[in-house]
Amino acid sequence: MHRATTIGAGLILTAVFACGPAEEPPAAEPEAPAAEAAGTVERLDPRLDELLAADAAVEQVADGFQFIEGPVWVGGADDGHLLFSDIPADTVYRWSEADGTSVFLNPVFLPELETNGQGGSNGLTLDLEGRLVLCEHGNRRLARIEEDGSRVTIADRYEGSRLNSPNDVVFHSGGSAFFTDPPYGLASPEAAELDWNGVYRLDPDGSVHLLADGQTRPNGIGLSPDENTLYVANSDGEARQWVAYPVNEDLSVGEGTVLLDLTDSEDAGVPDGFAVDSAGNIWSSGPGGIVVISPEGDHLGTVRPPEQPANAAFGNDGRTLYITARTGLYRIDTLVEGLMP
Repeated sequence: MHRATTIGAGLILTAVFACGPAEEPPAAEPEAPAAEAAGTVERLDPRLDELLAADAAVEQVADGFQFIEGPVWVGGADDGHLLFSDIPADTVYRWSEADGTSVFLNPVFLPELETNGQGGSNGLTLDLEGRLVLCEHGNRRLARIEEDGSRVTIADRYEGSRLNSPNDVVFHSGGSAFFTDPPYGLASPEAAELDWNGVYRLDPDGSVHLLADGQTRPNGIGLSPDENTLYVANSDGEARQWVAYPVNEDLSVGEGTVLLDLTDSEDAGVPDGFAVDSAGNIWSSGPGGIVVISPEGDHLGTVRPPEQPANAAFGNDGRTLYITARTGLYRIDTLVEGLMP
């Protein structure tokens, strides 16, 4: 049958798939509230003052979502927009200052693929050609939207076994992509075909390589500015850690070391998605909010929106940090420029 998928404002594209249930109508578009101050900044180290001005304030720019994740900025500072996933709503949303919130892609989940997965997309990024790449939580694959609007699989298996549920992804300047594969998109534990939750590399030729399998819940992923270190957040309440892996010349990785461990934090929340700035600091969802971590692994402070965040990304001119936090989209201006795909 032909399955219609909404991509972008007013654009309908048709892709051919095996027989599946009829498409449900697109999710309702949340209304954007008036901008308002929301949240606080906890300063634990004077170095944070070099990253956030004393009067930096958290601002809510949109709300009414279910559980949002995976933000990525597309385009320039003045004419660009943010894309982000709402996993249970099975929708990728588009937000811009000028136009507010609209549906970019719905549905994401394709039950006809028979993956024994559930939920829409999670992490989003752009490849080196500027094409959108999606970690499709329920479809258990990495997918890419081509220039003609079609959506294609770029990775869904490792050595013949289906991936668990790709969660987050970052591209290396050489064209390979690093991604994490925890079990959160599985319809049941029995749906897993792999005995581990891995960190992988996807090469331009389509081959998938297991880099590490020692983390219990590998989640957010990112590279240092010099691409010599791969950071992976572990979203396990029993091991709330950020792990650093040295990246070798052949893009394999060495043994991981714990960069920061907040397992004993009294705050709720686990390490999840994150952004990296040009000075190598990590801005990660974690206990209490967005945990700011120096390249040396020091906890500099925490940006605390009113909801527990799940991910963050720099946008606009690179000095605005957008935060996806449960039902709301937030942002805060920074003094440091962030890395952007």
